[in-house]
Amino acid sequence: MAHVLVVGAGVSGCTVAYTLAERGVSVTLVEKASAIGGKARNYGCKATDRCQNCGVCLTNGLWDKVLEHVARGTVLLATCQENRPLDNLDSFDAIVICTGFERQALPGGFSSHLHIENTTGLIAGTQLEELMLKRTRSDLFAGLDCVKSTPHSVAFLQCVGSRDVNEGGLYCSRVCCSYSTRAAKIIRSYYPECEIVFFYMELQNVESGDYYKSLRELGIEFIECRPLRITGGEPVAVEYDDGSVDGIKSRSFDLVVLSDGIHAGTENDNLAEIFGLNIDSDGFLQSVSGDVYVAGCARAPMKIDEAHADAVAVAGRVLSQIQCPSEYSEETCVPESEGHKK
Repeated sequence: MAHVLVVGAGVSGCTVAYTLAERGVSVTLVEKASAIGGKARNYGCKATDRCQNCGVCLTNGLWDKVLEHVARGTVLLATCQENRPLDNLDSFDAIVICTGFERQALPGGFSSHLHIENTTGLIAGTQLEELMLKRTRSDLFAGLDCVKSTPHSVAFLQCVGSRDVNEGGLYCSRVCCSYSTRAAKIIRSYYPECEIVFFYMELQNVESGDYYKSLRELGIEFIECRPLRITGGEPVAVEYDDGSVDGIKSRSFDLVVLSDGIHAGTENDNLAEIFGLNIDSDGFLQSVSGDVYVAGCARAPMKIDEAHADAVAVAGRVLSQIQCPSEYSEETCVPESEGHKK
């Protein structure tokens, strides 16, 4: 029986492991956390009165399906300390790296363009995701100390940690516009009178059609600029220059969300050395040999649906390799392609 090592048990790792196990491949799944699921396990559904296609539903039941294979013995689940599965790499027919990404911590005194004084009243997009997961029918911000009552105003600051070489990379993280605008719709559904403002430098298309026109029709405001200074407190003051003749302006909000993006994993240098991988200019991993693959956000910023689809594709390439190793070539078993990151 073919034996494949999958490193990382988030969306991509679990998708690869489950897809291979369903096809009779023995899988060793290595995860450093105490539970499988990765960051996506803490992401909440963003449906309002209808599905918003946020991708979270793609994980429904995935963790349980993997654990069922663990119970059957077709998937061996090991921590980085248990059984030391990285000691015998030559024993595996293929290896798939699915170690995901990092998200930037809530900054203070931060960045080349934005100065932050006091983080009271500020949350990162990561915290916003957790609010979406834990929300009740009556209260979206339950347990959030910085919002003590119904918020009258919420601001989103886009591209925090992206589009700036001093903040981790010039690339677009691909996820920020998606989760923040969908969360804004939820805020609007909970608090119809709440003022919602986006400060942005560019906007990524999230759905087909004139998506942002539909948000403006909901009363959501968009200001094209990168704020200069945030002073936390009750309320939070945001200073910005929108290029008008009025110069620097200031507005106050009950809550400010810093839409943090995707950063390359902090262990990528070690992983590249262990598994013989390359690292691109943004710090993400790239495959070199035909039997070591990289899937999901370990190799590029991806949304949940993109990471899921990429993992399914990589699992297919692994199956092609282990089913026809002697004929492995571009014509018969297409190896993983890299570099689709935008």
